[in-house]
Amino acid sequence: MSPIICPKCGGANTSPATRPLLYCVDCQSEFGGDHRDLMATTRQIVLTTNQKGTASQNLTFTRTPTGATIEGPFLCYYPDLPEIYIDPQQWQQLLADFFKLYVLDWRSDYQNDVKNSDTAFSWELKISFDHQQPFCSRGQDLYPPYWEALMTLFTKLGLPNIGKALGQNFLQLQTQTVS
Repeated sequence: MSPIICPKCGGANTSPATRPLLYCVDCQSEFGGDHRDLMATTRQIVLTTNQKGTASQNLTFTRTPTGATIEGPFLCYYPDLPEIYIDPQQWQQLLADFFKLYVLDWRSDYQNDVKNSDTAFSWELKISFDHQQPFCSRGQDLYPPYWEALMTLFTKLGLPNIGKALGQNFLQLQTQTVS
């Protein structure tokens, strides 16, 4: 069994013996826990990515009485495609998989150590809940340890990978339609 990676520092020196909370020896922080209550109160998840000098793109997941809607950059790529609807079971599975990525334990800010005012790529994740403050995490040219797993979760739903450099998805589609 591979070690559980700390969502704050990326270290693998973690202790699962303290479940449901886990402990990272490297950064001396606790993470994890039971997120079932939060799954019931999650109202919206918004992931936005930005590339300097171009427009931003985002994916928005919003709970509805009949499950959830997903809106995103596919609307500008495929203007005839309406928002995507998922049923309550799909929404709950999405949330279960989402919270397994320890997103609520991500640091609030991920900054590249290089002091460069010319940041090429930035991102922001915002999770809204019923009756409590939203959770926000953001970064510039630096990503949490579970970033790729988050992109994989979203692309398994058929959504574009907005974790790539902004515009890359659009340029690939432009090339396909021009050819």
